[in-house]
Amino acid sequence: MKRESERGGPTRFLGGPLRQSEPRDNVLRLMAKDKLCIFDLDGTLYRTETSFLPTMRRVYEEFSIEYVGDEAVLSLVGETYSTFLAWLIEQGFPTDPGTLAERITEIEITSIETQGELYPEVDETLDALRKWGCSIALCTNGDTRYATYVLGTRGILSHFDVLKTNDDDKQVKSEMVRSLIAELRPKRTFILGDRYHDIEAGIANNCVTVGAAYGFGKPEELEPATHVIDQFSDLLEIVKSTP
Repeated sequence: MKRESERGGPTRFLGGPLRQSEPRDNVLRLMAKDKLCIFDLDGTLYRTETSFLPTMRRVYEEFSIEYVGDEAVLSLVGETYSTFLAWLIEQGFPTDPGTLAERITEIEITSIETQGELYPEVDETLDALRKWGCSIALCTNGDTRYATYVLGTRGILSHFDVLKTNDDDKQVKSEMVRSLIAELRPKRTFILGDRYHDIEAGIANNCVTVGAAYGFGKPEELEPATHVIDQFSDLLEIVKSTP
């Protein structure tokens, strides 16, 4: 859960971080596009359970703490990392969140590389959206290291024009989406995600909201969405048919 702040998270355009006042040729190119598609990462593009569950089973074992079960761990997917760490500390993990986070990251990097999977047809769908001339952005509560590693190892990083990540845990998702829209100035914005904060962020910014029913959110979290889809590739028809 996010704490309110007026500061936006790190925005990365192709080639590195962009300061708000820094002109870039590719920014001007993106601004000319009519449609912007913003994607959540975990439970939307990436099957987080394929790497995160093996990671957390090992973490619990290393720290000699009884495992709470896969369902309990996955219920925290999509929340901020500080919320997740606080949840672990309540169970008896070391109270230094930095040390705990670093060990989780060390294990997770290997799990992502060896076991991580995208949802079906993610690569093909993103490729189609780019060919249609859409701008493509990521907006995640994860940090830059995690997001770029997942996208890079799974071979889809090149599809993205912009990455909006949450490295300092001090922005709500609605502010992150607002920042993307202000930077790119599309005529129509779509946001696809599997949790309540994705849908809330889209509604707050007048986006076409698309709930990913195949992800980790409960059905009631997606009820306010404009559309709900059962597979990632269903997004194509929504984007194509929306003026």
